[in-house]
Amino acid sequence: MSIVIENAEWISPQCGGVKRGNIFIKEGKIEKIFPSGPSSDNNSEAIDATGQLIIPGMTNAHYHSYSNLLKGTEHDLPLEVWSLYTVAYGHSLSDEDIYLAVLLGAIEMIRSGVTGCIDHFPHLPRSQAALEAYRDSGMHVSFAPMLHDVPDHHFLKLKLPVELREELESGAPRTVSEMHDFYHDLIRNWHTRDGRIHIILGPNAPQRCSFEALDLCSHLSEEFDLKVHTHLLETLIQRDLGNVHYNGGMLAHMENAGILNERLSVAHAIWLEAKELDLLKGRGVSVIHNPGSNMTLGSGKAPIAEFLQRGIPVGLGTDASNCGTSHSLFETMRFAAMMHRVDERAFENWPKASQTFEMATVHGANIMGYGNRRGEIREGYDADLVFLRKNTTTWSNTHDEISQLVFHENGQSIESVMIRGEWVLRNNRITAFNEQQVIERVQERAEALRKNSREAVGFADRLRPYVESFYNNFYNGRK
Repeated sequence: MSIVIENAEWISPQCGGVKRGNIFIKEGKIEKIFPSGPSSDNNSEAIDATGQLIIPGMTNAHYHSYSNLLKGTEHDLPLEVWSLYTVAYGHSLSDEDIYLAVLLGAIEMIRSGVTGCIDHFPHLPRSQAALEAYRDSGMHVSFAPMLHDVPDHHFLKLKLPVELREELESGAPRTVSEMHDFYHDLIRNWHTRDGRIHIILGPNAPQRCSFEALDLCSHLSEEFDLKVHTHLLETLIQRDLGNVHYNGGMLAHMENAGILNERLSVAHAIWLEAKELDLLKGRGVSVIHNPGSNMTLGSGKAPIAEFLQRGIPVGLGTDASNCGTSHSLFETMRFAAMMHRVDERAFENWPKASQTFEMATVHGANIMGYGNRRGEIREGYDADLVFLRKNTTTWSNTHDEISQLVFHENGQSIESVMIRGEWVLRNNRITAFNEQQVIERVQERAEALRKNSREAVGFADRLRPYVESFYNNFYNGRK
C-alpha cells in the first residue's frame, strides 16, 4: 500500500533549511513531493506529520556488530593491547550470540535514527547467523567479512617465548583460495537479498593482508562490482612499521594490489601525510571518521579539515562498543564537530554542523555502495525517514534546525523510523522484531559468554606484557 505523509516538515542535508509539503511513498520509494494539503488519493494511507520534524535515515559507515555483547570489557587500553581482548572475547561467541549482537545493535541504531550500516565483520564462520539477523532487523547493511592472513605479531615483530608463538600460530588463517570460495558462496546466497543486504569486501587492514589477499579483493571487486572497506593507519605504530615493511609505505602496499580506487572506503585514516591525502583524493577513495573510537583508544586525531578541503567524501562510524561509546550518530556528529576545535585556532577550518550532518546522511549512504539512493529526502530516493517530535526540550525553540540536530539532539525526540517505506519503529516501539525478547535472551546468555571466553582472555593476559613492552618501547624511543 502507498503512503502519503501530510503536513510534513523535513531537512535534507543540502536543502538549506526546512522544507514543507506532502511526501508520497510507493513501493519503498519517495515517488512524489507536492504542496501540503489533504491528499486526493483515497487508496493511500494518510499520515499526519503535524508537530514532527523528519530527517533522512543516517548511515553508520564503520561498525563491528559482534562487539555489542562486549560493552564494559576493555576501555582503558590503546589499540595494540586492546586488540588482544576483543579477539579473545569475539572468538568465544556462538552463532546465537552473533545473531543477538546484531539485533542489539539494530535496536540501538534504529532508536537513534540510523537505518543502514557497514558491518566490518571478523568472524567468517558466523556470517550466516549475522546475515539472518540483518534480514530480520529491517535495516540496510553492507556486510564486509574481514579477510586477513598476516597475524599482528608478525607485523609488530613481537619477541615472544616459543610456547606463546606456537600457540598463536596453531590455528592457521584461511588461505587465499579458501577466502575466494567463501566470498563466492556468500555473494551467491546473500548479495542484494531483499534489496537491503549487500556483500562488500572487507580486508581487515592492509598490514594484516598479504599482497595476494589484497589482490583477491581487487579481483572480486572488479568481478562483482563490489565496494571494499578496510581499516587504514589507525595508529602511529601502523604508520611507522608500514614504512618499514612496505616500500613506499602502507598506501603503496594497497596501490600495488590495485584496491586504491573509487570503490574503496577506509576507516580512521589518521596518520597520513599530505601526499597520501592527495593520493586518496586522486583515486576517489572515501574516508570514515570514527571520533569516539579514536579518542577512546588514544589513536590520534584524523585530519578532517584536510579531507574536507580536498573534497574527499567523509562518512561517520561508531566502531565497536568496546572501543567507543554508543551507536548514536547524534553523538558522533557532535564529536566530529567539536574535537577538532580543541587545538585549531583558525576557527574558519572547524567542521560545520551542516558538514557533519552530510557525513551522517548523504556521504555515509553513498559510501555503503547501494544502487538505491538514500540519505536525502528527494523524489526517487528510498523512503528511509526518521520522525522527531517537536514537543521536546531540543525543539522547544528553534533557531537553526541542523545546528540543533548536531549539538543538542540525542535521539530522545525520535518517535518513529521508516526503512524503504516500512515501519521499523512506530510510536517508540520496535516493530521489525521483538526488542524485549532479544534483551532478555542476551541477559540469559551473559554467564555462558563469560565462561566461554575465560580461557581465551587468560591467553590474552599472557600475551599482554609483551605487547605492552613493545608499545612502551616504541613511544619511548620517539621521545
